[in-house]
Amino acid sequence: LLPFGVVPVFADMGKLGGALGSIAIWLTIPFSTLLGWAYMSLDQVGESSANPFEGNANDVPISQICRDIEIELRSGLGEADLPKPLMPVNDIAT
Repeated sequence: LLPFGVVPVFADMGKLGGALGSIAIWLTIPFSTLLGWAYMSLDQVGESSANPFEGNANDVPISQICRDIEIELRSGLGEADLPKPLMPVNDIAT
């Protein structure tokens, strides 16, 4: 539906004349492609960041943050038996 919405706009641009007057209506194709790509990219970004605590590569490393806080608090209390920090798995913090 996107190309049909912008065809009248490009048709009006063609009526103005000038250098782009004769090809203005054909600019609908690359413009619609570019705009569709932008919408699809925005949808993919929204879908991949919808649940930031899922444990994927781009998510918040909540387990590592919690373990670091636990280590800091327990060391602040003077405990000697501290848990080891969580190491990244395949270069991804979990």
